[in-house]
Amino acid sequence: MEDEERDFDDINLNPLIELDKATEVIVQKISALIKSHAAGQIDESNFHSSHTALVKEYRSASARTLCETRRLLRRVGISERQLREIERLQDEKHKPTGSAWWVEQVYESRATENLDEMTAAALDSVLPHVDQDWLASEAKKPYRLDEAFRTMPIHVVSGIRVGTSPAGGGPQRFARMILSGIDHLNKHPDFDFHAGAMLVPELAMLGNSLDEVHRLGPEGRRKFKTLPSLPDDIVSSTNFELLVGAACCRRNLDVEMVPENRSSKVPDFRISGLGGIPAAIECKRRLGLMSYELTEARQVEALYAAIRPTLRDRGLHCSIEVTFKLPLNQVSAEDFYNDITSAASLYSDTKETVTSWGAFEIRRLPYCGSIPRTRLYSPDFLRTVFGWNQGLGPWDGILAEVEPPARTLVEKYRSPICLMWRSDSEVAVLKRSRGIVSLWGDAAQQIPDGEYGLIYIAYPEGSRPSIADGRTRHILQSMDERWHRWSVRIPITIINRLYPRAVFEGRPDLIESAIPGAGEGHEIWLRMLPWLVFTKQFQELPGI
Repeated sequence: MEDEERDFDDINLNPLIELDKATEVIVQKISALIKSHAAGQIDESNFHSSHTALVKEYRSASARTLCETRRLLRRVGISERQLREIERLQDEKHKPTGSAWWVEQVYESRATENLDEMTAAALDSVLPHVDQDWLASEAKKPYRLDEAFRTMPIHVVSGIRVGTSPAGGGPQRFARMILSGIDHLNKHPDFDFHAGAMLVPELAMLGNSLDEVHRLGPEGRRKFKTLPSLPDDIVSSTNFELLVGAACCRRNLDVEMVPENRSSKVPDFRISGLGGIPAAIECKRRLGLMSYELTEARQVEALYAAIRPTLRDRGLHCSIEVTFKLPLNQVSAEDFYNDITSAASLYSDTKETVTSWGAFEIRRLPYCGSIPRTRLYSPDFLRTVFGWNQGLGPWDGILAEVEPPARTLVEKYRSPICLMWRSDSEVAVLKRSRGIVSLWGDAAQQIPDGEYGLIYIAYPEGSRPSIADGRTRHILQSMDERWHRWSVRIPITIINRLYPRAVFEGRPDLIESAIPGAGEGHEIWLRMLPWLVFTKQFQELPGI
């Protein structure tokens, strides 16, 4: 009987194999046709007629393949309902951790790896490949917390320190990754914990992925070797590419890094073994704040510089909490100075005061106090002295200072002043809630015509919840609009949101949260591809 259940060994798979091969040939013909059209080798009318015929042929072949697959499943006793249940269980089994979308969910995440052990192993792997004379030379440049850090106000915006980086030109980024890893393991008191929050986890993951990097082919090995000679922004983007490729290798995908070609668009990777489907991966990463955020930060620093001498001369110790309703480039420094200094008092708090540029409150802080030993301006310090809770409060940034201590490790403080601020103008909220669509567009341009494109985008996130969640909503909405251009199919986009943070006295801790996007009918790709690439959790997931 045709539908009678049989042992799998009795099933003839040849018809399905032949159908698969025929479908692969059609896919390759469509790809070749699109490439020819993009190169101007075929006119418009001939292209459209040939393309229409091939697409019709592909759909017919796919339908025959599906019918044959269902017939074979019935013969071995697997129903459609059972197949859907198997696929559902696979989705749950292979769903990576760290995929919470909203800020409060993300910050509830806990690190799953021992970063000390990973960093030590990474250094053991990386250092034999590094010129020790070069590293020693780079180590002579300033990269630790120095006198300027202790004597100048600190400014943290969206979890990233601005304005108080080590004086002069610091080490090249790859060198600084290594030097930061060494300082972290040695618990150096002047370890730059703000920069180390990203540098140390990135070193740890790269150093523990060198076996997979070696499997990326000659170009992958070449790019790793060139890291010491690259500009900082290219180091960060190359690291991302290598980590994406390594994560794909752990998924048992056959990926090879593609050599750069300035005369034509090429992706970062090509994937083989997908049934004849020409597929490529392109990676884009943004490092640091957007230019608009940096501009806002500089404008706030100028406003604070205007009021700082007066606050100090009066001996004030207070927290000034400011909401800007106008775009910051429209805020008058004179108006800001007059409003704040006329209200600030040594003897009383100031309730919410509405101004022409926004609103502010001033609350007095204790003139001095003790704190369990920690680094100056560490998360513990900012929380205890100023009530600052990075990433979860209502503020975009904090400018803070105390009477300069003699050392970075402190147990006491005197004369604290801070300016907590947020920019709530419509222009600011709109600009800061977006910012990755251009990265996606740049990545899409690197996918060759006639190929499937799989895009990875990484960017740092540390904005207050309303901004970060607004950015997430914009990402999800943009994915629903199915970004692509006609000659390239982009079924999958993985957005890697990076939350580099220091915790406690300044220990590095990176949270990675992935937003996967799949075009309708292409969800199966999500089971094949890695989501998390900067953190160890993904290594522990079973293969497909």
